[in-house]
Amino acid sequence: MRLLRRFALLWSALGVLGCEPGEPPVVTPDAGGAPLAYTVDRYDFAFDLTTRQAASRLWLDVDAGARGCVSLPAPAEVTDVRWGDLPPASFRVTDGQLEVCGATPLKGPLWLDSRLSVPEATTPYTQVGFSRRLDAQGRPFTYLLGWLESCALFGPCDTAPGRLAHFTFDVTHAPGEVVLCPGSLSRRDETHTRCELLGTRAPTYSAFMIASHPAWKRTRLVDTDAGRVELYEPPGGLLGPEIDAAAVADFLAWMTARFGPLPYGPELRVASGRTDWLGMEHPANILLRDDLPLLPRAYANMTLHTLMHEIVHQWAGDRTTLASAEDYPWKEAVAEYLTYVFEDEHRGDEAATTLAYWDRLARTSSYYLRPRDTPAPPFLSFVNDIYGTGPMILLVQLESLLGRPQVLAGLQAFLSEPGVRSIEDLRHALETASGRNLQRYFDTWVDGEGEPDWPYFQVEWSQEDALTLTVTQRTQTGKVYPCEVELELQGAAQEERRRVTVSYGLEPESATARLTVEGPGWTVQQVVVDPRGRLVNRRSPGLVREPAPHAWRL
Repeated sequence: MRLLRRFALLWSALGVLGCEPGEPPVVTPDAGGAPLAYTVDRYDFAFDLTTRQAASRLWLDVDAGARGCVSLPAPAEVTDVRWGDLPPASFRVTDGQLEVCGATPLKGPLWLDSRLSVPEATTPYTQVGFSRRLDAQGRPFTYLLGWLESCALFGPCDTAPGRLAHFTFDVTHAPGEVVLCPGSLSRRDETHTRCELLGTRAPTYSAFMIASHPAWKRTRLVDTDAGRVELYEPPGGLLGPEIDAAAVADFLAWMTARFGPLPYGPELRVASGRTDWLGMEHPANILLRDDLPLLPRAYANMTLHTLMHEIVHQWAGDRTTLASAEDYPWKEAVAEYLTYVFEDEHRGDEAATTLAYWDRLARTSSYYLRPRDTPAPPFLSFVNDIYGTGPMILLVQLESLLGRPQVLAGLQAFLSEPGVRSIEDLRHALETASGRNLQRYFDTWVDGEGEPDWPYFQVEWSQEDALTLTVTQRTQTGKVYPCEVELELQGAAQEERRRVTVSYGLEPESATARLTVEGPGWTVQQVVVDPRGRLVNRRSPGLVREPAPHAWRL
């Protein structure tokens, strides 16, 4: 998912909930029996867009021939609960948990059926839920949207972020309505669309999605060995003219060469919609905000950058997903970073604009990447805060210390297989690829309480036969950050410019580092810290005033 910082609002409804990945849910049973361990292998979801009636079937992997209770997050309004082909021995919904009891089959899986009238409502300050919004021409864009730990809005669902499952969707809709949903897409007739996601598993946070629009027209943007990209947009839409199809084809080839084929089949559907967020990834589908080209240009090409970001999520976020809510930063950091690397290698100056935007966001961040605050910060506020610090801290800064080939090799290993990954898993992958110990780097840059104490760098120099630079990290707490600092030496004339780097390494022993530079043959009048915006740094209150960053001069 891609959010624009200026649209961020506090939201506490999606807090950090759920079980640890890989552990079966544990519930407190009633008199009906002991808690049963289970995993949900598949969700069959039928939904009528006109009546909002939903029917869910969950296929559970449980011990055969056992008697007990299964507990799942669910709305209180669920009805017609069934245990296989039979009514359950008992069921109840308490505090958002559906507890269903009975005896499991001697052979084959157990399935749980239920029904729900899904309200036309969204979680405050988001579009999560079920909504109908009119586009600029007054036509309805309809969106059933799940997100992190929110799939229980649509029926019983294991909401833990690390759960991966198969899915099918049977959608009933008005004649002529164009409907998209995850996986392979087919239309039984004018009022029924079916999607099957039965190959590569997907997480519930992104797989629960149904979107429709009466005027979407399909245009093929890309048709190559790397995959097909179809654009679904009404006539006169703004996205199509902004999307460079050749660039999308190049990016798709670049990604598949490093991370393998598109995870959910060779067809990727991209659709426009009246959405709050810039973009949202769903398996084999991407939803983009329909007025993206009209928004302030945080990136050199808002539409293309957002699309490439969401394409990365097919691998990083969908096929390989986050282990817990606190691991959300790696997902967005990887999507931003790989988009940036492609821009840097193939799109000229676009990468510089991306870095400048991240730098602005990072300088005003309110939280560390993994906040240790008590109480925990509002989740939506926290995740909106990581779009600058995430890619810079987890990846760009490590380019300077380890090298880009090592960072990319670490990401290839990290994303090589479907499954669940944490920020710690990312650290291990980068350590293996580089042969370096990154524990102190992650301890200082990633975890912390309160407002981040990012360093500010004070530079002093003397110039005789050679130039001697003394660089000192300034922080409120005295913490010394592992990093490499780029400096731009500036003389009186415009051509008198030279860049050098001062490295603190991964295990700095002092806040002060020194560098001797031969030359430069002219008098240094000013030293600019971090001219390209590759390092998270800012002036701390009460310290020497920081000059305006060069990277801000857009």
